[in-house]
Amino acid sequence: MSRRFSQTWLAYQASSSCVFSNAIFFVFYHDQVGLSSEIIFVLQAYNIALRAVLDLPLGAFADRRSRRLCLMFGAVGVLLASLLLVVSPTLVAACVAETLFAMATALRSGADSALLYDALREADQLEDYPRNEGRGHAFAAFGAGAAAVVGGLLAAIDLRLPYAATVLAAAVSILLASRLPEAQRAAATTGRALDLGSLRMAVRRAATTPGLGWAVGLATFTVVASHVYFYLQQPYLRSIEVPLALFGLVFAATKIVTAMVASVAHRVDAGRGERGTAALMGAVPALGLGMMALVSGPLGVLAILSRGLLDGLWMPLVNIYVNRRADSDVRATTLSLMNVVSRLALAAALACLGWTLARYGLAATLLGCALASGAAGALLVWLAPPAPTPALAS
Repeated sequence: MSRRFSQTWLAYQASSSCVFSNAIFFVFYHDQVGLSSEIIFVLQAYNIALRAVLDLPLGAFADRRSRRLCLMFGAVGVLLASLLLVVSPTLVAACVAETLFAMATALRSGADSALLYDALREADQLEDYPRNEGRGHAFAAFGAGAAAVVGGLLAAIDLRLPYAATVLAAAVSILLASRLPEAQRAAATTGRALDLGSLRMAVRRAATTPGLGWAVGLATFTVVASHVYFYLQQPYLRSIEVPLALFGLVFAATKIVTAMVASVAHRVDAGRGERGTAALMGAVPALGLGMMALVSGPLGVLAILSRGLLDGLWMPLVNIYVNRRADSDVRATTLSLMNVVSRLALAAALACLGWTLARYGLAATLLGCALASGAAGALLVWLAPPAPTPALAS
């Protein structure tokens, strides 16, 4: 990988993760827009369900036409959504913004990882893919963490300011994405942008390729577990009376842990194997969410940091596990299929979270999530297949 590409790739990963509102969006919707907790969860469930619907066709578009263009359009969506909430913090604007956020995430989903994989393959440096995938996630985590700190401080002044800052970061992401190279295979591909044959092929290969279905299942579990942390974090911080200005610091501390773990995740995989790493991914949320359920004081912040351990492992490694088994012609589509399954499961989990919170409270919800994480993690360890050799996928 050329130095220029490496620098642009890492800068894009950092800037595209600078969503300054991530640490305070729940508070913004509750205090600035005036939405109830139930409506906020409905909005987030809608966002995730829409992402699931869009992931596969947009992944196919990335494979058939342009991964770089998908990354650029994704940043445009974040810019427009954030700008709308600054100008008009209303329920209608929130619905439109969540639609744009969902489209932006779906456009990026799978395209960034597939672009990196094929760029390294063309440069005959595929053995460096696991390390570079981890580095990309580390830079993304640092970018998200720094943005969260600034976003929390800005929110203490005005809840709209984090969204204004996100507009600027998205503009930088558009510029950086435009400078990323297009893989020769992707650029030369012809045919319809939304080729249903690519979609069917990705589904068929996911069902028949040894271990690929398990990798998708692992991704589904980790995405749900990680986002349980994410969506319950802000209500939890309010319950233990952490000042709003410090929300970003907690979020950033989690991202620092994520970055540190992501940068060495490929070594964890090499040393423990897929089965051992899956065991770690199952144990972390079971213990972390359980601690949050039991601790009601400021020390609960330490339990939140365990999310960084989980994210640092799953964010790079589930892509690696899928890319090891998926073929190049449907790689982005397969990654998008993985995200579709994960998002649909997460949408269902959010509905359950809202129902459980309303009836049993935060502590009981966290404890139930911890027990479910432990059971699902144990099942995935039991089902873990042998890992393929890196040369299996072309």
